[in-house]
Amino acid sequence: MPEIKLNLGSKIKMLREMRGISQEALAFDLGISQQAFQQIEAGKTKVDLNRADAIARSLSMDLKSLLAFQPANVLTNCTQSGVYNTNNFLNEKLLASLEGQIAAMRADIVFLQQQNMKLLEVIGRDKKSSAT
Repeated sequence: MPEIKLNLGSKIKMLREMRGISQEALAFDLGISQQAFQQIEAGKTKVDLNRADAIARSLSMDLKSLLAFQPANVLTNCTQSGVYNTNNFLNEKLLASLEGQIAAMRADIVFLQQQNMKLLEVIGRDKKSSAT
């Protein structure tokens, strides 16, 4: 799988969103304004190593993991070298939320399939009555 090149701001944004953390909360943790943090994520503000390390800690990871982050690793849960990685980038709250959404969608599918069957029955009856 080809490596996707992301700037540091994009990596921070993606990891923050996967963890379900708002810009405001992370900015507060870092002691900066939400607007300043937004500029970091947008890549408009350069980040020194101390700030990058503070951001990584706020995201519950080390600086090396932040800098090496690749979106494909989230899905495959392994590093580029193929070594299994035990770091789970999806937090439990987000994972539970997504599982709940999937369950609700499955229930919606069953309901819609039932409604579709009823509709087909009505259409079939109407066709039979108009044919006679």
